[in-house]
Amino acid sequence: MTYNKAYFQELIIEQVAGTISEEESHLLTDAIQNDSRVKQLWDEMQHTLSSDQAQSFFNAIDENKAWNKVSPQITSPLPKASRRLPIAKWLSMAALLCVAFTAGYYWRSVPVKNTVIAKNNIKAPAIELRMANGQHIDLSDTNKKTVSVPFANLTKGANGLSYQLNNAKTDEWSTLVIPSKLNYRIVLSDGTKVWLNSLSSLRFPFAFSGKTRDVYLTGEAFFKVAKNASMPFIVHTSQTDVKVLGTEFNVNTYQLDKTITSLVEGSVSTSGRHKQKTLLQPGYQAIYTDAAGFDTQPFDPTVELAWMKDIYYFHNTRLHEISDVLLRWFDVDVVFDNPAKADEAFSGAIEKNKPVDVFIQNIKASAGVDAVLKNGVLHIR
Repeated sequence: MTYNKAYFQELIIEQVAGTISEEESHLLTDAIQNDSRVKQLWDEMQHTLSSDQAQSFFNAIDENKAWNKVSPQITSPLPKASRRLPIAKWLSMAALLCVAFTAGYYWRSVPVKNTVIAKNNIKAPAIELRMANGQHIDLSDTNKKTVSVPFANLTKGANGLSYQLNNAKTDEWSTLVIPSKLNYRIVLSDGTKVWLNSLSSLRFPFAFSGKTRDVYLTGEAFFKVAKNASMPFIVHTSQTDVKVLGTEFNVNTYQLDKTITSLVEGSVSTSGRHKQKTLLQPGYQAIYTDAAGFDTQPFDPTVELAWMKDIYYFHNTRLHEISDVLLRWFDVDVVFDNPAKADEAFSGAIEKNKPVDVFIQNIKASAGVDAVLKNGVLHIR
């Protein structure tokens, strides 16, 4: 089982607060019994959370006051699927978290014995900016915040890249490449913001010239395009071209035979290989295949754009389609030892910031399949 200390701390806190789900309670119990690191973490947190200091803290909690302080900071509602706990229990959990983090120094000061994680010696895949001259710039390394190239100064952070041009007429192009497990944001020279999902790439010019603003996408990205009525913004994919003046939309090209354009705000015109064309209104998405052309339907932004919050929701989705998400988000290959299981439907969610073991436990409980993770390969039978 993958050991993620922050995640197991959260599970232990939920267990103590009485807010843990049945599946996660089973996962935690199994981890405590079979992983010495989780067992040690459990013992340490039990000791801390049962201390006199912790009890005094809990007794002094004013839930109404805490809620009045927190609620103005909530800028967007959580998806309905995420609202599984009453407010009082969330506040209790928050209180437990406060005590837990107050005791953070105690946890860090306790040496963990006999713990060897081989992957610490493996270099994680990097987000790269691949320049036209063959230079590759590692954007995952944020120790150096700025990088200078002959025509621009690049500023890189943990979640995004922006740049200032030294030459506004440069014709230099570059490709931003996002590996599995990660996502990233870039601000283009015109102010357009692009959020890229895992295993995606964006080819773009450092400066837009001519009559259109053209970029090339593989994978998935959300675009918030800066308005410029005299210079349309065009997203080129292997199947479609999406043309806008200034708007917000998502383009998904993960499936080889399908391109999905989902419009949040404004309007877009999208055209296919055989000169088919459709105009979208907000709240609708265009699904394009070479065989059928365009089909439009309404969509739920909470579900479609959940990937930007590191969540993937699915409803009656076949397991072989979900396996693509596991590869992108966890770098886990899926093998169906029983091919018939690939077409079984499943509903639920995958959260990128939780171990893949959580998803495995869910499909074993809900889909009635046997699933075993071994050497980075998930066997489903």
